[in-house]
Amino acid sequence: MSLSLDPQDWLSPHCRRMVNPAGLEFIDIRHPAGEGLVSLFGGQLLQYTPAGGRPLLWLSDSAVLDGSKAIRGGIPLCWPWFGPAARGGPQHGLARLSRWRLHALCDTAQGCRLELELLRPEARLRLLITLDQGLTLELVTTNTGAGPLPFQAALHSYFAVDEVDLCAISGLGPTYRDNLAQGAECRHTAPARAPFDRVYTRPQPQTRLDRGPDSLLLEHRHQDALVLWNPHRLPLPEDIDDPRRFVCIETASLAAPPLAPGASRSLLLHCRLVDPHRETAHVSAAG
Repeated sequence: MSLSLDPQDWLSPHCRRMVNPAGLEFIDIRHPAGEGLVSLFGGQLLQYTPAGGRPLLWLSDSAVLDGSKAIRGGIPLCWPWFGPAARGGPQHGLARLSRWRLHALCDTAQGCRLELELLRPEARLRLLITLDQGLTLELVTTNTGAGPLPFQAALHSYFAVDEVDLCAISGLGPTYRDNLAQGAECRHTAPARAPFDRVYTRPQPQTRLDRGPDSLLLEHRHQDALVLWNPHRLPLPEDIDDPRRFVCIETASLAAPPLAPGASRSLLLHCRLVDPHRETAHVSAAG
């Protein structure tokens, strides 16, 4: 992977447009509250490091950054379906393979807020990325068509860890569907050990990821599922170099009813670093 980026114009005091050798556009954020890198291909946050902290997100050293396939790492957007599609559609939908545009940018002393937009014949998608004392991503789908719009959505977050099997994860849910066991319904028992491919369909609103030196508190809104994924030593895609260094905890909407014409639906994730010895009471012990 080459992250060789050529600086272009300044968009604000802390945000600059960048271009890589393949012609993909990026927004580089260097704010006192934190640093991030956003790809307009896929509408994807690739990197985020809060001030004084370690990187929250994992980006594969083998990620492809030429627009020929989805970028492996950061927070890809799954829309309008999750997983494989019928009739040979791309895995996890079209949004992470589309070119988004920067619709709005707000840069203040507290942080930066970017609004990306993708227009489809049937819908308008907006991704709101806020970097301040934490990280917030909100994916908003608006039905611009004449009929009901069925869709699924997920924020496919790759969180950076030192070793996946040494992490502690709480606040997922009491039961899950195990895709490594033909979709069997299982009761959650801790700790989880990779490989795993689980869909928690009674998700908790807060999930805690203890990475050792620090902990992340993940707050989910408007989700009906959480997906836990790491392939470990299973046959790996070519663009995954070291699966020990990440865990995917994905905020997802997989079973919502079709969206009425003119209506909107949001899916939101908020992440922040917390003291490893505090705030445990806010996370359910169930999962």
